[in-house]
Amino acid sequence: MFWNKKVTKSQEYAESIINTVREPLIVLDQELRVASVSRSFYSVFKVKPEETIGQLIYDLGNKQWDIPKLRELLETILPQKATFDNYEVEHDFASIGKRIMLLNARQINRGWGKEQIILLAIEDITERREIENGLEISRKELEKTKIAENAAREYAESIINTVSEPLIALDQDLRVVSVSRSFYVVFKVNPTETVGQLVYDLGNKQWDIPKLRELLETILPQKATFDNYEVEHDFASIGKRIMRLNARQIQRVLGKESIILLAIEDITERREIENGLKKAHEELNELATELKRTAKVKSEFLANMSHELRTPLNSIIGFSEVLFDETFGTINEKQKKYVNNVLTSGKHLLLLINQILDMAKVESGKMKLSLSILPLKNLLIEISLLVADLVARKKLQMELDIAETMPDIEADELKVKEILYNLLSNAVKFSPENGKIGIKAKVAGPNIEITVWDTGIGIAEENKEKIFEGFFRVDTPYSRLTEGTGLGLPLSKKLVELHGGMLSVESEGLNKGTSVRFTLPILSAKEIAV
Repeated sequence: MFWNKKVTKSQEYAESIINTVREPLIVLDQELRVASVSRSFYSVFKVKPEETIGQLIYDLGNKQWDIPKLRELLETILPQKATFDNYEVEHDFASIGKRIMLLNARQINRGWGKEQIILLAIEDITERREIENGLEISRKELEKTKIAENAAREYAESIINTVSEPLIALDQDLRVVSVSRSFYVVFKVNPTETVGQLVYDLGNKQWDIPKLRELLETILPQKATFDNYEVEHDFASIGKRIMRLNARQIQRVLGKESIILLAIEDITERREIENGLKKAHEELNELATELKRTAKVKSEFLANMSHELRTPLNSIIGFSEVLFDETFGTINEKQKKYVNNVLTSGKHLLLLINQILDMAKVESGKMKLSLSILPLKNLLIEISLLVADLVARKKLQMELDIAETMPDIEADELKVKEILYNLLSNAVKFSPENGKIGIKAKVAGPNIEITVWDTGIGIAEENKEKIFEGFFRVDTPYSRLTEGTGLGLPLSKKLVELHGGMLSVESEGLNKGTSVRFTLPILSAKEIAV
């Protein structure tokens, strides 16, 4: 009877170890049915005890654990080897998503005279793999510690040496009874410097940490269990470490006093990454605020400068027109030619200033739309006639494909005309003689979809994003022969978006033409009635 109690108490000790460590553990019988699992397994893999104990491991989580590599480990590898470490399995769980796991497995005797069981320790290395950019993390095979007490004691010590998380077992005097193999590896100490020593004396007194004293001498005597106790310390041998401690007071074997089991999770790298991300986020926010402020100042400056320039420029254009029309007297041909050059250059400069002013207004949020009901079909025909002279000069063929039933829309008439004129001017400008341009317009759900296309020079792949930058002009033979500000397309895009629509450009490449497609919202029947 005493022997049975002793075994039972040792098994309780073993189960306490299972529930102390943060690493999920599963105990399987020889039929691969779950005998017991750690509490961390339920937490990590989002399953309940009633869905787990007694179930075939492959059936867990509605058969989420039916993983080919897990079958290979349990049914092929483990029967040939009683111990197998660092077996990597990658699987996409329906409940928690994709996970990369390292499995450590043991076939051990749970108690004297009982059949062998399989102990499976699961280490989730998904986050670590992402942080280290997919670098493989190798693990050495865990040492087997042979304990002479009984089979249940051996089971408990096997758990300690299976998990990768450092563990320390302390007696009531806070002297080290045993530690896991991973403790020696992580904290660079030898067994001769550890077992039997006061915990504070470890590593030449490196473990004399005030917060550790508080946990072991003040908190734990009042609470038998304490989780996620954070300690930060600068070790002489391994440098600064941030650790998360889980502690348990348990009775190791019947007839012996309780011991303290201490599990240590090193979260130093995780904290550094979290702090780095937080700092980067703050810096990005500061940069975004500064860029926003700079953009506003730039837009206001351009708006003010453009406004100041327009007044004297209108005078120049006005007086040039008076001279060209010979209102106050005749001028000779050479003078008329020079006046015409001044007039043409002035009008071009005024167009540039107006576009800069409009762009600045849009970017600073000061552009206001003057909405009215527009008969879009008539407007499209009107704009096509407006560029008819330009089309005729280059001997282009213009095609109109406008749906018969085209509803009216509510929009700013001048802005819509400006959008269409900009796009048609570009189509003419970048099309060779005898080419084709055209307009397609149709109803597309709640929007009107308009496409201005041409068979001209097209757009190279590397320039598809740049064309929406202000003042950017594609370097082509046509760009050297034609005037332009590089603002027409980006301004048109912003004016479309101001109306609540979208604008996009499509081109299969150089010399394969271009299509500019944009949408404008349709006015609802209720709004038309009003």
